[in-house]
Amino acid sequence: MEKQWRCRNGHILGMIRWNGNAVPQLMLFRHAIDMDSEHPAAVDVIGPLVGQVPVRCEVCDDVTLWGISVDALADLIRGLRQEQLTQLQARLSKGRVRKVTRVKNRARMG
Repeated sequence: MEKQWRCRNGHILGMIRWNGNAVPQLMLFRHAIDMDSEHPAAVDVIGPLVGQVPVRCEVCDDVTLWGISVDALADLIRGLRQEQLTQLQARLSKGRVRKVTRVKNRARMG
């Protein structure tokens, strides 16, 4: 099953297809297709996008974000080696907390 992926103004930017693991992939077109024009652009597929990527429509300049799905993320993680999984687990356990560095108070009283 495939589905058209469009910008906010209805121009076709690519096709969403599901791979063998039921993970959605965007097959991005080289040029956006405007079906209202007299001569729509020929379809030339660049390839599948992986990850979270902003895509600009060359017809109307609208920017649409292709976001990675949880299924796609899980599929990527399943392909990691044990060493990479250990590194990923360590980074995820840290969360988004940043280390606070103390600065000596140099203010004078009196």
